[in-house]
Amino acid sequence: MTRAPKNTGTDAPNRDMETKAEPDPAKVAEGTITAQAVPTAAVTDADPYEPYPGANFFHGGRHSPIVAAMGSRLHQEGHAEPGQQLGPDWTNAHKRAFAAWQHQLRPKEGGDVSGIPDEAAWNKLQVPRVSRLPEES
Repeated sequence: MTRAPKNTGTDAPNRDMETKAEPDPAKVAEGTITAQAVPTAAVTDADPYEPYPGANFFHGGRHSPIVAAMGSRLHQEGHAEPGQQLGPDWTNAHKRAFAAWQHQLRPKEGGDVSGIPDEAAWNKLQVPRVSRLPEES
């Protein structure tokens, strides 16, 4: 999430307001919104990692190269079950592997270890970019 600039008007107190950084990838794929419908975080050609697609991206029936790239990284980190490929279809194996990654990151303090990727754990996994960069308009 990115922060919007502070409100400097005299009729309202200064407050930091959060804005959604990325559109819901599922809605973009369905064509119900466009990628330009919501302000996006600054991503450059030099950014080698896949931006966090949001928790709603990860559900049964999801088929995506992003899921495959995440699975590959989890395998490299030693969180895939032996002999199991984590392909482009989101499965319970992906969820278990990501839960193991979350647990590795948060062994004592607890926190989210549900297996559904959260932004902090996603960013630490450093999933290589497989999606196209947003086009300038």
